Amino acid sequence: MPQPTSRRDWLKITAALTAGLSISKNIYAGEQQKPFPAAMILLNSNENAYGPSANTIKAMADAAKLSNRYPDDIHPLLKQQLATHWNVEPVNILMGAGSSELLGLTAILASMKSKTMISPFPTFGSWYKVAELMGAGIKKIPLASGDKTMDLAAMLSAIDNETSLVYVCNPNNPTGTVVKHHLLRNFVEECSKKCWVLVDEAYTEFENIPTLSDMALKNQNIIVAKTFSKIYGLAGARIGYAVAHADTIKKLAALQPWPDVSVSAVTAMAAMAALKDETFVAGCRKKNAEARTMCYNTFEQLKLEYIASAASFVMVNISSIGERYTQQMQNKNIFVQYRDFWNGKWSRVSMGTLEEMKMYCDALKEIA
Repeated sequence: MPQPTSRRDWLKITAALTAGLSISKNIYAGEQQKPFPAAMILLNSNENAYGPSANTIKAMADAAKLSNRYPDDIHPLLKQQLATHWNVEPVNILMGAGSSELLGLTAILASMKSKTMISPFPTFGSWYKVAELMGAGIKKIPLASGDKTMDLAAMLSAIDNETSLVYVCNPNNPTGTVVKHHLLRNFVEECSKKCWVLVDEAYTEFENIPTLSDMALKNQNIIVAKTFSKIYGLAGARIGYAVAHADTIKKLAALQPWPDVSVSAVTAMAAMAALKDETFVAGCRKKNAEARTMCYNTFEQLKLEYIASAASFVMVNISSIGERYTQQMQNKNIFVQYRDFWNGKWSRVSMGTLEEMKMYCDALKEIA
């Protein structure tokens, strides 16, 4: 369902207030400053409440001096770093404004083949609109009724001669559920014999889930999407990338004005610093797991059904609370959401800081 407009209103107000402010050294020293009122707890968009890291912020500040130049000399440096990180080659990588751009480009590419695509449901559907604008129809295959993982058998059975793309998100958004690695590899291999396969790995770093990028190196029908928006804390910087066969990368790049055009010098330098900051990533992973456990304990105390997650969010059944849940949370400056799934009302709760999650859990106890 549509998100409350209050957050957008806050953005408009704070943007107006900060528009005339110059950037000074103070903004990069000490506590990170944000264009949101301090009391706001944003648990509705799967953002990393701890990021960007201090090293990444410094890299962005330094890179701002390069903003008068096109980032043509910086892109190859980042692509080489990404290639080394994933044991691929720079020709296997295409960058964009978040992984969402690469999902959209893949949908356009697949629609040129035929007009039927397959997706689990519910899942991350930002690419649906692009596919539909290209005239494609989407077969939405319900998640397994028990553990809410992707129903691989049903998705495989749904493929026919008109299928151009199969999309998988692992861990899945909004459930956080994971398909076992060997099962997913076998599934992707089988699907790729018949159509494109788009593997969205936005949340793998939160549980060190193995990537499928190695499969894409030899298989032109497999595209793996990665992002800096989640564990690296760069959702606002907008940078993601695809890992694929070199020939597939060329086809995707042809859909951009020129390859990697969406990535600025500031964003590229930020990504390079973020990728090196293993201490920050490990800390986020640890605190995210602690926050999930805190939520699980609260849900169990309140006898609320939830789905164990391997990502930076948790789905909880709030049917017993109802629609007033979001408004009552918002009254406490906690921004959450609810969705109608599985004959009930569920909330996908993004993990904030440990302090923020304690405030959320306390508020939930009061509301419930």
